[in-house]
Amino acid sequence: MKIGIFPGSFNPVHIGHLAIANYIVEYEEYDEVWFLITPQNPLKKKADLLDQHFRMALLEKTIQGYEKFKINTLEWEIPQPTYTINTLQKLRMLYPQDEFVLIIGSDNWDTFHRWKDYQLILKNFKILIYPRRGSDRIYFNHSNVTLCKNAPKIEASSSFVRKAIEQGKDVRFFLPSGIYNDVVECGFFKREAVDE
Repeated sequence: MKIGIFPGSFNPVHIGHLAIANYIVEYEEYDEVWFLITPQNPLKKKADLLDQHFRMALLEKTIQGYEKFKINTLEWEIPQPTYTINTLQKLRMLYPQDEFVLIIGSDNWDTFHRWKDYQLILKNFKILIYPRRGSDRIYFNHSNVTLCKNAPKIEASSSFVRKAIEQGKDVRFFLPSGIYNDVVECGFFKREAVDE
């Protein structure tokens, strides 16, 4: 099978994640997309991170019934911090019959040179880049890198959702159906009241 590996903290999962993954399996001839839930991105702060089991529960609730989406928690079993090169190598070892393609946004491509052993990723794995606003000018010259140029630009982000909830905004339509209340009620992103 041809499987797209979509890594992220999904903190929380939002409509942009799902729309991009949906486009890739339906229009780019992938058999499945695996959401690879990272316990901690080495380039991001941990302070804003929801519990990984809660993030997985939200994702499970969201993708239920769509057979082309799967969740992978391999990085939970690997010593921290996790690195994409190690994960991809482990996946290839566990599933030698499958082809794995790394899916990243153009914003991540901008910082790809900071990833651990990025040259090894480029040499040994294919990468599919989807467009993000602010990263429209994408330069690469490598046979293993492809731009998913017709994918829709969904300008939603987990950081936007977190900030909006902290500010008391109702952003239910930026989240998949059925999880907005779960995210709000967990109280993790709510701003604490300040005594005056």
